[in-house]
Amino acid sequence: MGRTMRALAFALVLALGAAAAQPAAAHAGLPQSDVAIAEKICNAAIRSYSIDAPIDHLLPAHGVYVEGYGVVLITDVNLVALPPLFGFAGGVTDKDKARIHDSKVKRLPAVRDLFAHVTAEMAGGLERLSPEENVLLRVNFYNFEFENKNDLPKRLTISGRKKDLVDAVRKGSLPAALSAILKVTVE
Repeated sequence: MGRTMRALAFALVLALGAAAAQPAAAHAGLPQSDVAIAEKICNAAIRSYSIDAPIDHLLPAHGVYVEGYGVVLITDVNLVALPPLFGFAGGVTDKDKARIHDSKVKRLPAVRDLFAHVTAEMAGGLERLSPEENVLLRVNFYNFEFENKNDLPKRLTISGRKKDLVDAVRKGSLPAALSAILKVTVE
């Protein structure tokens, strides 16, 4: 993890800790009920991603409002949902491992696009968030110990200013504009 990402992670931990330690009334900038709207948007998008090949949603999105920055959400997923008792009876074969790895690598671009669109949708749902504040979504990717982790990221962080995201949605230029208005970090 680079120095900048460590500093960001440390700042987020401090902000989350400070937010949790203060009474709800101290968060006059944005009520937690608004943050809950963003959580619901994110969770619904993950649950409805694919009926045939769902994403395994391990930890529902949870967020916090950081005064002066915006809304920060974190969620954990496994790119490929495996059957509940997968590998239990006969172990996991090398063929299974290769198939899981290939499926995850192939799925990454589509999942990145999904979360970019989710970030824009969350910005639109946060009506009381200042246009100058941001929406940040951090997605942690889970892998089993037996998996080949080559070419698989540990996390994806997507952020953008609310005003830019809402304007792109309103103008109907969202897919083309996302690369210019979102900051995307894949680690």
